Amino acid sequence: MVSRCNHSLLWSCGRRHLLRSSTPAQVLPPMPFSPERTKEIQSRIDARLRSGQANDWEVSFLTNMAERFQRYGTETRLSKAQYASLHKVLKLEREKPAQTRSAADDGTSQPAPKRSSRAVQARPRPISVTRAITAPRRAVRKAQRQIMVPLVIAVAFFALVGSLFESSNLRSTPYSPSALPTSQTANTAYVYVTGTRVNQRAGPSTSNAVMGVLSEGTRVEKLRDEGQWTQIRSNLGTGWMSSGFLSSAAPPAERPASQDRSLRASDIRIIDGDTIDVRGMTANVRLVGFNAPETWRPSCTAERQVGERATERLDQLVRGAASIEFERVACSCRPGTEGTDQCNFGRFCGSLFVDGRDVGSTLIAEGLAVPYRCGRASCPSRPQPWCR
Repeated sequence: MVSRCNHSLLWSCGRRHLLRSSTPAQVLPPMPFSPERTKEIQSRIDARLRSGQANDWEVSFLTNMAERFQRYGTETRLSKAQYASLHKVLKLEREKPAQTRSAADDGTSQPAPKRSSRAVQARPRPISVTRAITAPRRAVRKAQRQIMVPLVIAVAFFALVGSLFESSNLRSTPYSPSALPTSQTANTAYVYVTGTRVNQRAGPSTSNAVMGVLSEGTRVEKLRDEGQWTQIRSNLGTGWMSSGFLSSAAPPAERPASQDRSLRASDIRIIDGDTIDVRGMTANVRLVGFNAPETWRPSCTAERQVGERATERLDQLVRGAASIEFERVACSCRPGTEGTDQCNFGRFCGSLFVDGRDVGSTLIAEGLAVPYRCGRASCPSRPQPWCR
């Protein structure tokens, strides 16, 4: 079956097919997918989708690949572009060809034939008078090239290293108000960045180049205002920032992400019925105490339908909440593995309370989730009552 890019579904065809939407993709014979290789690819696709770190294109591509392997198994057919993209996204190691594996397993591989030791005698080339005269000149030019080329490369290398070292010193030297004269610091006005991550630009317009990004709570020196922009001086140098992201009031001290804290609805992004993304945390959070139906690669149609309802319901609870509290808890994994792929697909663990009630208990009461309790270092098999 030859796959073609449909103009109404260009987003699902992959980057390399966007410019060839009317050309049929070259399809290879059935890939030599062994049962072990097939299981490995399916497992890695599932882990990548569950991690929540895939971009929109990867989610679409991996979902399509998962459906193909689920349907055809070891007889799955892929184009060269699809096979290369799958290797790149999943970081797969190249599998040995079937003939090489079978020969290695049977011990029947034959050594390469020895090349004949008989040397081929080259016919001598006659030397002309002109060639004999110009030979010294060619030898001199050859020697110059052998000396100058390495010399030029060495000079360019040291010049590049020197420029990188100088630029790193400039970047690593933070702006310090204490370095200014006392008379200047006495009249200096300071403001604080109020946005989570705000661009500092070279001029008072979004069309100007971005000098860097400043995080929330960063104190900068205010120089002057121009319309809706403010000229500031920070560790990035002198630049401009939108006045709406600056405040003269110092931000309150923040508690670490590992402790309980109050959140706003805008701080939370719903991934599925039991997984969220919390602003300020480096990984997604798996909510504990309950298990919601899967929306990625569900075991049956009913599970997918209930999973979508659970996701929508969790989003409604968060958006309509008067108060939201988040509590970070330790994951039920082996010591030292939390935060890695060996523990909960690299996700953190926590509990989310909406108006004083755990969202898990609400979803369980409405039939959109089931209780799920883990031990200290491991979790039982996930219950799937939706496919019975």
